[in-house]
Amino acid sequence: MSTDGVGPRSGDTPPHLPAPQITFALVQPSEPENIGAAARSLGAFGFEHLVVIAPTRRLRSRERSLAVRGGRRVLHDAHTVSLEESDALLAEHAEIWGTSARQGRRRRNGGASPAVADYLRRRPGKLLILFGTERDGLSLDWLDRCHRQVQLPTPGGPLNLAHAVTVMAYELRFQLGEPRSWTDARIPSPDGNRETRAPRKEPLASPLERRELLRRAEALLLRIGYPTRALRGHPPQAYLEPLRSGALSVGQARWLMGLLTHLECQLRDPGGAV
Repeated sequence: MSTDGVGPRSGDTPPHLPAPQITFALVQPSEPENIGAAARSLGAFGFEHLVVIAPTRRLRSRERSLAVRGGRRVLHDAHTVSLEESDALLAEHAEIWGTSARQGRRRRNGGASPAVADYLRRRPGKLLILFGTERDGLSLDWLDRCHRQVQLPTPGGPLNLAHAVTVMAYELRFQLGEPRSWTDARIPSPDGNRETRAPRKEPLASPLERRELLRRAEALLLRIGYPTRALRGHPPQAYLEPLRSGALSVGQARWLMGLLTHLECQLRDPGGAV
């Protein structure tokens, strides 16, 4: 598969941008497992809106078996619409993309990366991304209803539906940056009767806590005579730069503080138990 602009990058991670509403729509999928796997990918990358258009069949147990973790919340909130209702769905969105390996006829074409970059530069409004059937992809009739065709060329054979969703979700997430909503997501339980909170990201240590860690670490370095004579050209502060500028969580800062306390006790009482 050619990953036009999709894949690991070098350089800085992009900053967080306020995310527009982006909806992923599966057009007439036939495999429930693909619906669940697509929901899992969307949940993993922090997207919330999934629509299933005229599915051939829905087997909820199979969908849930693939939509683990954050994907179950996405699956729980997903909407199912008929072909007759699809016109209204399309009318709700300012821009519509169709993903395909086909060569387009009367629409803008291009890879995922430039398409996402152009959209985020213009910010025209709500975006709907269409994905076709497992067997044939999006028909030309569907593609002609799109403002842009995003090509996902696969010279090695057709790309699985859920994998195509993953490619697009990754590209959008990379260029959008980290979603703040990840810290406060709620995931429905399998029986749908109650919700559990997704693991919350631990808050970062305050500048005051980092300064205290630096002060104590520098004092310990002086007491043990580090750096050694061979390293005298490098100031001790160079070894402490991660404490000065690193994004330590509260838990990590507490662990380091406990380690420093233990080392200080050992220096005061070298014969003490470790």
